[in-house]
Amino acid sequence: MEKTIKLRYPTYLKEFECIGGECKDSCCIGWDIDIDKTTFRQYYKVQDKEMKRMFQKNVHNNDEYLSPDVDYGKVKLKSGKRCAFLDEANYCMIYSKIGEEYLSNVCTSFPRITNMVDRHYEMSLDVACPEAARILLLKEEGISFKESEEILGKHIISSDIETTSTEYNNSPVKYFKEIRDLSIKIIQNRKFDLSQRLYILGDFINALEKELKHKYNNVPTFIKQYNINSVNDSYEKKGPSYIIQVDFFKTMLGFLKVSKEVDSLSFKEYTKQIIAGFKFDKEEDISKHSELYTKAFENYTENFMNNNSYIFENYLVNFMYNYMFPFNESESMFDGYIMLLVRSSFIRFYLVGRYLYNDHDNKEDIVEFIQTFSKTIEHHRTYLTDSLNHIKEHKFDNMEFAKKLL
Repeated sequence: MEKTIKLRYPTYLKEFECIGGECKDSCCIGWDIDIDKTTFRQYYKVQDKEMKRMFQKNVHNNDEYLSPDVDYGKVKLKSGKRCAFLDEANYCMIYSKIGEEYLSNVCTSFPRITNMVDRHYEMSLDVACPEAARILLLKEEGISFKESEEILGKHIISSDIETTSTEYNNSPVKYFKEIRDLSIKIIQNRKFDLSQRLYILGDFINALEKELKHKYNNVPTFIKQYNINSVNDSYEKKGPSYIIQVDFFKTMLGFLKVSKEVDSLSFKEYTKQIIAGFKFDKEEDISKHSELYTKAFENYTENFMNNNSYIFENYLVNFMYNYMFPFNESESMFDGYIMLLVRSSFIRFYLVGRYLYNDHDNKEDIVEFIQTFSKTIEHHRTYLTDSLNHIKEHKFDNMEFAKKLL
C-alpha cells in the first residue's frame, strides 16, 4: 500500500540502487530472512506452481514472532546460511519470477532504515550493505539532509519517537531533535580533527546530563549557548593511551566470540589478521609490544585516518541519524555516546591491526571493512549488551575513560 508522505533524508538516498547478484556481501546470505504476515499469506495464493511448491517447502511460521509486520514467518536457510530463494547467480527468484510486490517488508526495505519523529518520516541507509556503504562513506563533501514529498511503499518502522508525549515530560527525549542536530553539527565541524570532535561531543552530552538534573526547561537555551570552541580549548590529549586501548579491545574481542557467533568469513579473516598483527597469538604480555602499537597507531592515524577522515565522519553521522543518537542504547544519553565511541575506536583498532599485518591500506578497503564490521556488530546477538555491561561494571562510562579511547 503506497502513500505520499513528507520525508526527511540524507541526499545520498536517491543515489542508491540494489545491485543484486553483483553484490560482494549479499543480504540474502548469513542472516535470518523474516516474512511479515501479509506477505506470508500472499505466498499461499501464488498461481505459479513452481514458486508455490517452493514457498510450501521453504517458508514456515515463526512461533516466537515479535511483530506481524516483521517476523511472522521465516525462510528456511540452505547451507552457508543462503536464502532458499537465491539462485546460483545470487539473484532473488521471488523478484525475478513473480515480482517485487511479493518481497517481504524486510526484503523490500533493507538497507533502508525508516524512523518516525513527531509523526514525520525519516529514512537513511544501513552501512551493513556494501553498495550503501560505498555511496555514503565515500562522500568527501559530507552528508547533507533534505525534506520533500515522497511515495512510501512497503517499510518497517525501526523507531518511533513522539517528543511532545507526556511520558517524556521529565526525560531528555523531549529534546531529542535539538540534541541530535547539535551532535551531528559537532561531528561535521571540520575545524577540528576527529578525536577533538568526539571529545567535544562527549563533553556536550556530559554537560547536558548535568544540566538536566537541575532545570529541564532550560535545555533549549543550554543547547543554543553551548560553545564548541571553549570546550576544545580545554581539551588536552595527555599523551597516547594506545596500550590501554589495545588491552580494552582485546577484551571486547572476547565478547564477539568470533569462531562461534560470527558467520561472516570476511570478518573471521579480518580477526585472524589482527590477532597476528597485534601478536596476540604469542600469548605474551601486551606491554612488551607497546612501542610497536604506539608506532602503528600513530602511523595509521597520520597516513590513513587523517587523510580519509570524511569516511569516519560519515560513518558517525549516518549512525547517529539511523539509530536516534544519543538514545541508541537506552534513555541514558551518555550510554549512547560511550557506545558510539566504542564502535568508532573498535573500527580503528581493527584497521590498525590489519595495517600491522598487511603494512598498507586504502579508502576502498577501509569502506569494505566498516561495512563488514557493521553487519557483524549491529546484528550480533550479545556483543553490544555485553560491551555496555562491561563498561558499566568497570565504571568506564565517564569522560576520563572516553579520553583514553580517542
